Amino acid sequence: MTIHSDRKSGLTKLDRVRWCAKTRSETVFDNLWHLLTEDFLHEAYRSLPGWKAIGIDKVTKEMFDKNLDRNIRELCLKIRRGHYRPQAARIVQIPKEDGSTRPLAISCFEDKIVQKAVSRILEAIHEPLFLPCSYGFRPKHNCHEALKALMRSTYKFGNGALIEIDIRKCFNRIPHDHLLTFIQQKISDSRFLKLVEILITTPIMENGKVESSTRGCPQGSGVSPILCNIYLHYAMDEWFAAISKTHLKGKAELIRYADDMVFVYEHKEDAERVFRVLGKRLNKYGLEMHEAKSALLPSGRGVAKRMAQAGERMPTFAFLGFTCYWGMARKGFWRLKLKSRSDRLTVTLKRLKKYLKENRNCEDDKLLLQSINRRVKGWVNYHAVSDNERKVGSFLREVQRSLFKWFNRRSQRKAMNWENLQRRLTRDGFPSSFKTISMFS
Repeated sequence: MTIHSDRKSGLTKLDRVRWCAKTRSETVFDNLWHLLTEDFLHEAYRSLPGWKAIGIDKVTKEMFDKNLDRNIRELCLKIRRGHYRPQAARIVQIPKEDGSTRPLAISCFEDKIVQKAVSRILEAIHEPLFLPCSYGFRPKHNCHEALKALMRSTYKFGNGALIEIDIRKCFNRIPHDHLLTFIQQKISDSRFLKLVEILITTPIMENGKVESSTRGCPQGSGVSPILCNIYLHYAMDEWFAAISKTHLKGKAELIRYADDMVFVYEHKEDAERVFRVLGKRLNKYGLEMHEAKSALLPSGRGVAKRMAQAGERMPTFAFLGFTCYWGMARKGFWRLKLKSRSDRLTVTLKRLKKYLKENRNCEDDKLLLQSINRRVKGWVNYHAVSDNERKVGSFLREVQRSLFKWFNRRSQRKAMNWENLQRRLTRDGFPSSFKTISMFS
């Protein structure tokens, strides 16, 4: 379907695409190329933050802005003429809690603009297709919504089971041929599809060596989140929605945030049947289930009550940075509860202490505290959920102790006592208290 702007209704071209995708589910878009205008690239440029890491060309947003109109014009011409080729993305290995690393791709700023523009178009077309079980990297969806859905599902099925699965390096293993086949179900514009292919095959640079990319959508790329959602929508969400209606005796629900998934079942027998085939389903689409981090677990307040009476404990599992465990509610029944993962909490505190150690001689204490406050507030805003108040309070106290320690190690004479530190932190906006986000609303 060819899309043009609708002057009478005032819709922009992208709004028109979004409207057609939402109201005409059978539409296949054959002319998206005209969306990639200078104005559209300007919008993509404005939406990009300027503080993120820079690519191999060392160009920042501030540097790109000096000749903005000319740079956007030249970029648009390269795209329209088919001459655009992204520079190699710099790969940085980010440490994980288990000692392994996660590769993060850092693109050049010009390439980030193209990734953002393509991502907006793909999102406009595919967002109406995504099922309610998908919460990752979607407008008006977030991690807290996924956690609330998990709480509802586990409460609803009182004598069931759940499956926690981990996909081994999902972003980096997505096969390009399968991915393009899925995208072609809604897009037939060959020029736009070619641009998508160019972006997912962006070469990578690691340890000074440039290599071609023949598989995966590396994390860090601006287009990777929507591509991962598209891939798992067809490979997992639609499949699970179909078999839930035809192959299972009871009800079942999926909660997925990008590649983090939990399946909750009304009957344990259904969970066992699906768990036997999940690995095969992922292998069919080039993905691999991490056997050591995937498990079938009992679930439900009825199961938890019986295990407690027998002197046994319900097994825990991890989801979105939290440890999910079963505990007694105030009203006397068993339910799922959340607490921050201890390993990730330890890593966060170590990184903060390292940052303080490296910057303890900073001449401007206010700038140092502002930087710490941003990090602490971000952590607290995410982790301050129902049942996790103790962990959040412990985290805040540990940060205060670290600040007290490093402020007083700048010289042999103590710089401040505990009371002065508290007054200073209060004045500079350190989050001494927090608002708990309810997981039951």
